[in-house]
Amino acid sequence: MKKKVLEFLRDSGLNLGGDSILMFLVKGSSLTEAQAETLLVEYASQFNGKKLDTVAKASIRGVSKGAYARTKSQAINNIRQSIYTIMLLRYLGILTDEGFAKLMEIAEKLGKGEFQEGLELLHSLTWRDITG
Repeated sequence: MKKKVLEFLRDSGLNLGGDSILMFLVKGSSLTEAQAETLLVEYASQFNGKKLDTVAKASIRGVSKGAYARTKSQAINNIRQSIYTIMLLRYLGILTDEGFAKLMEIAEKLGKGEFQEGLELLHSLTWRDITG
């Protein structure tokens, strides 16, 4: 991630658990690094008490207003598709209650700042854990 983006995130009070954890999760996600940066700038701009316009947020990322808007739209579409994928897996019975609970446990640990425990659980997750 760009240094300017990471500085903005830290100044906004986001606890990301270190750049290596963030990059590990981004690389394993369906978001590109640019899309993740854009979403994080959007999210962090809510914490700094100022309403930043698109030009200011694009400047933090070092891109044009149009590129920022496109990247944001692409990120939102990727998130929507990921949610639909989870819903499809639940609907088909492939993602079991127990599997979903394990995913939520990992997400909760990461969200609480228990990065090491969360990553260990994530690394140990198997197909059988998700499908029962």
